[in-house]
Amino acid sequence: MLKNLIYLLVFIFFTACSFHDSSSNKINEIIKNDKTKVINTFSNCSNDTFVSITNSKKYGKLFIENIDLNFQCKWNGLARVYFEDLFVDSLNLQNIKVIERVDYKNYEFTTYLINDEYYLNLIYKYMSLKDVFILDYEGKLSTELLQEFNQSFSNDYTKKSRFNRHYNKSMVNQNIIYNYFEKERGLFFKY
Repeated sequence: MLKNLIYLLVFIFFTACSFHDSSSNKINEIIKNDKTKVINTFSNCSNDTFVSITNSKKYGKLFIENIDLNFQCKWNGLARVYFEDLFVDSLNLQNIKVIERVDYKNYEFTTYLINDEYYLNLIYKYMSLKDVFILDYEGKLSTELLQEFNQSFSNDYTKKSRFNRHYNKSMVNQNIIYNYFEKERGLFFKY
């Protein structure tokens, strides 16, 4: 019992530490924007899930999906790959290519070339049970966050033709069809 308690406290400590960074504050400020449309989503595996669609003065058009799984659930594969697949399928895109992928801490910044013509940025933030996906249509938020990690970073793709088709699908809402995540089999704690 003491061993389980120690594991739980260590888990809480590292999870709590991962929530306090400047990017989380920026994302929260964007969501609180009065032009932001927040749609709560629900799953028996989720705690705090929502989709946010905003048109920020500073960053432009953003799509944000926040997925916070409860401790009894797990992803059935790679969350980012699931997000990409749903994005491509729901918009019937001809092709999508990764042009650039940069990793810092628990962030993955990806620049895509869509249909050999338009550029789009994805910010993927991952933690132990929480995943945040941000489609950054203009690339401004991606550039700002990347410059926090590397001051000399320059995003050459923001000046090129940008992807602008409306996306609003939620992996949480689509989970019943695609089974992205589920409750783990068995019990965590046996008494």
